[in-house]
Amino acid sequence: MASASAAAPAVSFQPGRRAPPPPRCTHSERGVSFDPGAAFYRSDSAPGRDLAVLAATLHRRRRPDPSAPFLCLDAMCGSGVRALRYLAQAGADFVWANDASDALHPVIVGNLSRFEPVPPDGQRRWVVSHLDATRLLAERYLRREYFDVIDVDSFGSEAEYIRAAFLALKIGGLLYLTSTDWRSARGYGGKCSLSSYGAYVLPVPYPNEIGLRMLLGGAAREAAMLGFHIEPVFSYYAYHGPIFRAMVRLCHGKEDGISNYGFICHCKSCGQSQTFGFDELGQISCGCADRTVGCHFNHSCRPTLDRSSP
Repeated sequence: MASASAAAPAVSFQPGRRAPPPPRCTHSERGVSFDPGAAFYRSDSAPGRDLAVLAATLHRRRRPDPSAPFLCLDAMCGSGVRALRYLAQAGADFVWANDASDALHPVIVGNLSRFEPVPPDGQRRWVVSHLDATRLLAERYLRREYFDVIDVDSFGSEAEYIRAAFLALKIGGLLYLTSTDWRSARGYGGKCSLSSYGAYVLPVPYPNEIGLRMLLGGAAREAAMLGFHIEPVFSYYAYHGPIFRAMVRLCHGKEDGISNYGFICHCKSCGQSQTFGFDELGQISCGCADRTVGCHFNHSCRPTLDRSSP
């Protein structure tokens, strides 16, 4: 009796695509481990990120609807450490991490995967993209995807993103602005600051403050053109770079008048500074002229003033 032996069917397993393993930890910032890879990272900037996490945490708790998803967007994320800290420390429900360089994709994904390698419900709490920041923000606005916090850590005097960032921001949300344009803050880049922030700055003894006011003034102008106004939350100057950072809150409706947008004047004779509004441009003078001469001078006889706007 012959028996035929049937060949067992061959079974092959197709391994699924695995997420890239988290990179080795080479850095730690405030208890958050990450690998900067080839991205630019400066530990001196950690205090600026600390302030962002603190402001975002307080904003999340004080929202009108604390139960709503808390959404953050990091438009120029570098290695992703800011996005990682928004997730791990600020309690963000979702973070969009974007950087124009797609070469940093493995680094960013690896760092964010360290926080949440496998989503329990199938919905990721983060996404990574590689687009121009202004384009990304404009697309979010066109798709009606609005965020509670938008962080733009830009370089130089780039300011074209400000309007797009306001459009993608929720009313009452926070926008974290950046400038590293120290030449304009010191009065050596008047044309650049005029085109970027609407401010023409001359040399004054307090350029660090002027740099922050220049940044805030540009944001106030952009918000007003969209029918909004801003409330400064805090401003921060760091000597390395140097770096000017300001956190502002977007508020609905234009403010009455232009009381927060005007001129800062510095007197070369006595060293005092004053603020003037646009309706006072024909009356700019320093009190030291009256005390010295004892009479009211007309415009042509007043001491020379360094005028900076805003």
